[in-house]
This record gives sequence, C-alpha cells and structure tokens, in this order.
Amino acid sequence: MNQHLSRRLLGRTTTRKSWLQVLDDALPRLHGVTTPAGWKQRATQVRADLLELFFQGHPQGLLEQTPRVQWLGVIEAGPGYRIRKLRYEGYPGLWVPALLYEPTMLRGRVPAVLNPNGHHAGGKAMDYKQARCINLAKRGMLALNTEFIGMGELRADVDHARIALLDVCGVAGIGVFYLLMKHALDVLLAHRHADAERVAMTGLSGGGWQTGLLSAVDERIKVVVPVAGFSAMWQRRNCPQDIGDLEQCPADMCTIADYDVLAAMFAPRPTLMIYNRADDCCFQTKRARLSIYRPARKIFELLGAGEQLELHDNVDPGTHNYERDNRCQLYRFLNKHFGLDTAADDLPFVDELRSEAELNVGLPADNATLHSLALDQLHTIRRSRSGRRSRAPAADRKRLQNLLRLPQYANVVATARGAAVLREGSSVQQQVLTVGPWMIAATTCTPAAGARGGTEIFISDGGRAAGGHPGLLDGRRVIAVDLFGTGEAATTFQEPMLLTCAGERPLGILTAQLLAVAAWACRRYRNASVHLRASGRSMPVVGQLATALHPQRFASLTTYGALDSLDRLIDLPVAYTTHPELFCPGLLAEFDLPDLQRLSAPMPLIDAARGPLR
Repeated sequence: MNQHLSRRLLGRTTTRKSWLQVLDDALPRLHGVTTPAGWKQRATQVRADLLELFFQGHPQGLLEQTPRVQWLGVIEAGPGYRIRKLRYEGYPGLWVPALLYEPTMLRGRVPAVLNPNGHHAGGKAMDYKQARCINLAKRGMLALNTEFIGMGELRADVDHARIALLDVCGVAGIGVFYLLMKHALDVLLAHRHADAERVAMTGLSGGGWQTGLLSAVDERIKVVVPVAGFSAMWQRRNCPQDIGDLEQCPADMCTIADYDVLAAMFAPRPTLMIYNRADDCCFQTKRARLSIYRPARKIFELLGAGEQLELHDNVDPGTHNYERDNRCQLYRFLNKHFGLDTAADDLPFVDELRSEAELNVGLPADNATLHSLALDQLHTIRRSRSGRRSRAPAADRKRLQNLLRLPQYANVVATARGAAVLREGSSVQQQVLTVGPWMIAATTCTPAAGARGGTEIFISDGGRAAGGHPGLLDGRRVIAVDLFGTGEAATTFQEPMLLTCAGERPLGILTAQLLAVAAWACRRYRNASVHLRASGRSMPVVGQLATALHPQRFASLTTYGALDSLDRLIDLPVAYTTHPELFCPGLLAEFDLPDLQRLSAPMPLIDAARGPLR
C-alpha cells in the first residue's frame, strides 16, 4: 500500500507553477504614473500606508518618541577621529549598541552618515565596515555604526524569522526592525554638529535593505547609497537566492508597494545603487537593473531628476562586498552631493582596525529580544481571554474567515491517474484534484467489501504516505491528499512567506483546499459528511479550522501530534521555517484551538495522545 501512497502524481514543478500564478495575480508593478503631481501624491500615500502597516498592534506614539541614549566611553582612535560607544533604546526594552566615529576637529555643521549592518556575524566590528566608518570620519563626517538584530552583540536574535512570533500575536514584527533604524537616525541627527541637509545612509546586504526601506519612508535621508540590498519581489519569485529573510518580505507589504516602488520613492534625492556583477549571495546587477534601477529611473526622469540616479556595477571583486571599489564610489558620490573635496581612494585604515571585543558596548542583562517581546504580547493576550465576551458562532466564523483571507474554491475537478487496482483488500484509485489554481495529489482506498463506515479524508504534514490509515480498519473509504506544502506539494518556507507578503494567507489556502476536497467527497460519494484525520503539527490546526468553519461537513476529527494551544508557537517557540503556515498574522490574538473546538461542537473530537476531547 505504501508504494501506491508514495506514487508521484504531479509533475515536479506543478505546485510551483500554481504558486507563481497566485503570486503573479497578487504582486503589484510600478506603472500608471504619468505626472509629477500624481507620483508625489502616490508616494505620500504609500509612506503613510506603510507606517500604518508596520505599526499595527504596537503601542501608540512609538514613532514620535525620542529614543533614550547612554554614552559609554570613548576610544581615542587613529589620527583625526575618535570612536564613541553608545547604546540607544531602539524599541521599548530593546537596546541597540552602536559606535559613533567622530572627527576630533568639529566646527559648525558637518555631513552625517548612518551605517546599518548587514547579515554578518561580526556585526559592527566587520572590517569592511570599520574601514568605511574610519574613512568617513577622517573626511570630516559623522559616521554612526549601528548593530543589526541577530548580529554582533545582538546575536540573541540570530533567528530573524522570530518576527513571525509577533505577527501571529497581531503585532507587526517588521515594526521592531523599522523603529530600530528610525531611532538610529534620530540619534545621529541629535548630534549638535550634524547637518540635517547633508545626511546619507548606506549599508551592505541587510544594511542595504535597511537603507532602502528607511530612505523610502523617511525623507530626512538626503543621499541614498544601498549596496546589494534588495530587488523587486516580482523578480525574486523566480530566484530563490534573492528572496531573503522574513523582515525583507514582511506580511502584506506588497499589498501597498513592492521594492521597485520603494526605490522610486528615493526620487528626487541623489541615489547611488550599487550591485555586484557576480554576487555570490543575492541581487546580482543584471537582475537588479531590470527590477529596481529601470523602474526607478522612469520616476527620477519624470521628476526631472534623472541625473540624480546612478547605478554602479561592481566587478572588483564582483562578489557580495563593500570593499575598496564600492567604498570609493561612495566617497565620490558624497563629494559630489555634499560639496566635499576628499580623496578618491581609501585613506589609511588597516592599522586602526579594532577587535570585536574592543568595540563591544555592552547591553542590559534583561535586554529584550524578538522572543521576549512576543512572550510579553502573549501574556497580554492570555489576560484578555478571561475578560473576552463570547460572540455568536456566526460572527466568530466570519471573523475567522477574514483573518484567514479564506479563498472560495467552488469546484473540484477530479482526474484519474490510471485504473483502480486491488491491493491488500482495498481498491486503490489515484487522482489529481484541481482546486482553484492548485493541483492536489489524492489516493483513494476503498475496502473491497464497501465503505460501510463512510468516507474519511487523511492529511498529514508528511503527505499521503504518512501514517497507517486506520480508517480502513473501520470500514471507511480513505482519501489521502497532499495539501499545499505537504507530500508532493512540499515547499520551503519561502513560498508561504512570499504569499503572505503579497497579502495571501497560506493557512487560509490550506483550509480552503481541505474544505473544497471535503465538499467534493460528500458529493462524489453521497455522504452527508466525512470523517477527518490529521497528523503532524500543522495539519491538525488546518483540520480544526475547517471543522470550526463548516462543522456540518465533518462527522469527526482525529488528530495525531496536535498542539493543545496556539500559545505553544510562542512558548516553545516553534521555528517559522519549519511551519510557516501556522504564523497567520493576528490569528492568535483572537482565536486559540479551544475556540475552534467550541465552534466545531458537537462533532466528535479525538487526539491520539490525549483521548477524546469531546
């Protein structure tokens, strides 16, 4: 039997094609802007909409707060500059270590450059970053070198995907990242010698992403120099190495704007886009030129600022870097737009590089992390449950549908894959079910004596072949299916992540697939309802969602390995990369598994590890 349950029924790219179709329908492109006034109006609206999205569920007034700063010592560094250690409260309870490279001879107002970190474990101590900050200070500029979540001294958050722990609690995790970089800019501009009209931002990789995001939204940045930081999501969908981390693909961002729009929002400010021709990480020049530079150039030219936008294609070394050639491009660009006359090449820095230990700032012992912030939010949710007023089941189901953004898959088309065969006392029929844009592999096993016990659907994180299908022993017809992300339709975490960024809800897609298959099975086999078995960590949740939304379609639900509460996503915590579909934004804030069980009553509910739950 396992041989038949393991048989491949779909082409190896079938699920990917369906995923691409859904994404293509959802991802926007930069088009339709024909006048400067029309663009300015759109850019203003996008900035407002992004900030509203980024700070959903966060305390009011965070953007307006002045960050607390603690100055923690000075390193008398090389000739002409010093390094001042500091930490600032980027988010309530989350302090960020930073280094201010400051010229020793300061008079009047001088240019200031914000230097965020990328995805490099050494963080603010990375040699290429020290080289840049030393050079900027020697040229008479203030250079603030900030730590990035998960790197350097903030390694407690090395798993960036933990922003999903906040998302599922109804708090936009991307808001933490945004506020940390926004408050870094606040700290830099608070310096009494900082010239607010000559402020630049630049960084590599994740630092380039931060440069792009903050510069698009915060117009206090006057010169923008991202290095290998981003490309449009509509381009990334076909290029897995470009997709990036969860903060770079935050929930629902592309319902407002993709990165081509964000890059265009730099206009008319001077912008130097640096990409690397043979980048061994992501965002090679040829791809970024098409998806970022060309769309942005149209807007720069529309605003009469075409000469303000430049693209540098790095070939020395051409890999993922911010080495000498890219630094020299930065110096040249700053000279041009800040009215400076500094050296074209690196000034001496090698003998002035400091060790990571020397540059450590130190953090409070109870410094917040993404996990601790999510736990705080979970505690708030738990307290609110006790006082939550019960709603009518119909209202709860409507709210649940909205949270899941539940698709409506009206029809299911079944296509047989070969003739039915008799194996181990059962007739086995292979089929492919077309459900909306999705193709679902299905294996139906019917006892030779007939399905006296009705029909049962089996779903598992591991796919059709997982489990022993005990429903056959109960005389039931068993339909084992591979829903999105399982079995033949298995994916990485990137596919659900991009769907969520585009405004879809993978958990809603899975639930809709199951509901459609259940409705089809009832019609096909003339059953009033079907039994359901679900195993793993994700599929039991899908099963409970489906039975809560349409309990009349199901005769019973039996689960294996099920969570007792969605709270465990935070308590354990569960890794986003292993079960991305479970982190449906806002779900935990309003519904837990006991709420779903209430909605599915009085349907029998059994868990193999815990016995009858009802």
